[in-house]
Amino acid sequence: MTLKELKGKYARLSNEIDTLAIEGGRHEARLMRLMSDLDAVHRELCELRLRTFAAPTLRDSVTRPEPVAPPRPVMVPLSPAAPVAARSAPTLAQPLSMAG
Repeated sequence: MTLKELKGKYARLSNEIDTLAIEGGRHEARLMRLMSDLDAVHRELCELRLRTFAAPTLRDSVTRPEPVAPPRPVMVPLSPAAPVAARSAPTLAQPLSMAG
């Protein structure tokens, strides 16, 4: 039975037991049978709960890929980088002549 069916049956049996209990002790045999049925439904609900808790979840079934290499730490330089304007242009070894 599904959980919904078991809950419905449990509620129906509980209501019937309450109705018979209000009427008094005239239907004692039927009351005992209904209580026995209610106990059976209660056992089925407990078994369903245990199966639900024991069932594997997606987290249990899926494995994560392990990294190939350990991650490298990020290195941040402590001194600021040289500004672009302060860089000098390369010097030539011999001056160029202007004669053509």
